[in-house]
Amino acid sequence: MNSKQITLKAIIILVFFTTYGQKKKSLVIGIDGLQFSQIEKANTPHMDNFYIKRGFTGGIYGEKSEQATSSGPGWISLLTGVWCDQHGITSNDGTKLSNAPSIFSFIRDHDKDAYIASIATWKEINLILKNDLYKTNFATVGGSDYLSTDIVINQIEDYAPDFSFVHLDVIDHAGHEYGFGGMYTEATEFVDSLIGKIMAAVNHRRQKYLEDWLVIIVTDHGRDEKGFSHGAQKTTQKTIFIGMNTEGNDYFNNSDDGKKLNTLQEVETLIPQTSVVPTILKHLEIPIKESWKLNGKSLID
Repeated sequence: MNSKQITLKAIIILVFFTTYGQKKKSLVIGIDGLQFSQIEKANTPHMDNFYIKRGFTGGIYGEKSEQATSSGPGWISLLTGVWCDQHGITSNDGTKLSNAPSIFSFIRDHDKDAYIASIATWKEINLILKNDLYKTNFATVGGSDYLSTDIVINQIEDYAPDFSFVHLDVIDHAGHEYGFGGMYTEATEFVDSLIGKIMAAVNHRRQKYLEDWLVIIVTDHGRDEKGFSHGAQKTTQKTIFIGMNTEGNDYFNNSDDGKKLNTLQEVETLIPQTSVVPTILKHLEIPIKESWKLNGKSLID
């Protein structure tokens, strides 16, 4: 075999490896209470690197899936792929446990050797998912955004979880205390800086180990017009966002034309937050079972 043949063979092997042999990883960065319309008012260079579309929370108004636009129901829908008529969480009460299996179960049941991490600044998320938490390799219940960021970076650098979830809380606190304005914008820019640190760890692994990382940024609920409260079925409170570090499919790309949303029915034409779970499963090449009764579909092909 001459040198040209050897070089060609090496190129073919490299292309095959990078196309078909990359280890797939998925990370969800949960940003509590960040209103989509407020992102453009802040300096967010790291969020700006994501493909972002508006979505909706709160289930379907007037139907059995309708749920409060609160953190408990929102995060549990995001991590189970179903609305409250299946998971049963209607409030932020951490003593009430989810009735539905979560992404932790879907991944663990498919791969007993998978590494799964869930880092929740707001401890109730992992407390509500207590029935599934034993299927993770690492989990936290409480802390601060600084601590949660340091922990997830450590997990990424040292263990490269097949799936990891990290929850950041400071923006929601800023909204409740100050509403929209300077403090809310400052909190948004702070969280963006944390996302930058997390993505630096992800990109280091992508480059060094040729891993295929799907990263999703998402919020659990919107806010009222002034930014203070949430929980009701109002258009601004139901409007969330879902962002990905990769281009989405036609369903994702065509879901939002940017027009003003005047009614709840118009909001509910957007991507449901329940689409996060099937998107992760699609990326990790885990077949979705009809028995799971997921309320969303994948945002990637």
